[in-house]
Amino acid sequence: MITGHLDGLDFVLGDCFRCDRTGIQTTRIGEIVSPEGQTPVRACRSCVEVLIAIHRPADEPVREHAAQHPH
Repeated sequence: MITGHLDGLDFVLGDCFRCDRTGIQTTRIGEIVSPEGQTPVRACRSCVEVLIAIHRPADEPVREHAAQHPH
């Protein structure tokens, strides 16, 4: 468990985008942006821990196509 990384995050009741559970404690981890607007992306504590564990370190190079952001 990676609880130290979760200190200070605000958890509220919501739906987890990753495990599809609903009505559980979730935190906002980002948003999906489209021409129509932004949609918040929320994840539960367990899924946030998994995402932190599998995330590449910030000092690894970013793939060129992943670094480009269409405007």
